[in-house]
Amino acid sequence: MDVVTDRTAGIDGAVRTGRALAEAAAAVLPLRWVRADFPLTAADVDPGFLTRALRDVAGGATVVAARPVGGTSGTTDRVRLDLSWDRDSGDLPRHVFIKSTPTSAKNRTMVAALALARNEALFYRHARSALSERSAPRCFSAHAGMGARHLLVLEDLTDRGGEPKALCDDVDAGYARAMMVTLGELHATFWDSPRLRGDLDFVRPERERPGFPLLLRQFRQVRSKLLKSAEYELPREVREMAAFVNANDWALHANWDKGPQTVIHGDTHLGNTFGLGDGGVGLLDWQVLYRAPGMRDVAYFLVTSVPVEVRRAHTDELLQTYLETLARNGVPAVPTRDQAWDALCLFAFDAWDSAAITLVWPGLQAPENVAKSVERANAAIVDLDVMPVLRRSI
Repeated sequence: MDVVTDRTAGIDGAVRTGRALAEAAAAVLPLRWVRADFPLTAADVDPGFLTRALRDVAGGATVVAARPVGGTSGTTDRVRLDLSWDRDSGDLPRHVFIKSTPTSAKNRTMVAALALARNEALFYRHARSALSERSAPRCFSAHAGMGARHLLVLEDLTDRGGEPKALCDDVDAGYARAMMVTLGELHATFWDSPRLRGDLDFVRPERERPGFPLLLRQFRQVRSKLLKSAEYELPREVREMAAFVNANDWALHANWDKGPQTVIHGDTHLGNTFGLGDGGVGLLDWQVLYRAPGMRDVAYFLVTSVPVEVRRAHTDELLQTYLETLARNGVPAVPTRDQAWDALCLFAFDAWDSAAITLVWPGLQAPENVAKSVERANAAIVDLDVMPVLRRSI
């Protein structure tokens, strides 16, 4: 039986990798060589498309002009549009935020191989409506095609007082507590939900994610480079952890399949959050969502994004806030405090990996973000003394 299971897993993994490679192959083709039934870039978005996308909030009004007022390029291209309507009304959106196909073939390749654009479009189509207004931006239109071609029309959060954060920002304990509440509400909503076997079946377990074997290999290469290079100074505890993970990564990642499963955001660093005037916190960029224990999101945020002194002083309180939020939102068997601490120590290596890759892959984050997240992640690995939990977990 074990042999059959292993063979089946190997076949399934090969199929997933093959699909990821096919998506990557389409991604490297010139942008307009792959057809889509939606605008590929913000420049292709015209007033007629926007009028149709915004019909549920427009009350019959028509967009007559859309002017770009700033944007960035990365894993997606992002442009803010200033809208003009055929009539004046305080209820009409004055801006929208467009996320669309990367113009860079290199970025398209990564987005396609990992199904990032498809994930986010499906999140907004199927899962967003189950969450609170503050949890994520409102989406007016979501499209995804082959080779990372995609387009999202999102609300402009600044129009309702949202303040997007940068990864290098320093937040206080109040912001971190609000983030624990948001994560607790997200995870409670989908905690062992039958929808994970229904309309949310696209939210795959970690080791079934498109491109996961490729990602695992990439992280091994990152750890090996950091361990061998004299260019990077790593604390002794971090070097021990990185060497252990390189030798045992597949077995360690098997822990993602254990315990209650839920929809996790998957990339809960500070730069993917926004604060609101009422003290609430929401999440941006839902491209990496998958199925896993909720504590993985919690660990990722605490390790990469909370200032070191704040984390040291408030981790126990923050974990308790998260657990209480799960209970308040109907989770029947909430993890214990000790289980939450063990999960934090287990998932910390994965958060460290995500900071470390930005050191050796220029352009993933701005230099100031890289410096701050790596500093926080190194300190967290040392402070948490992760090795006893990692050794018990394989």
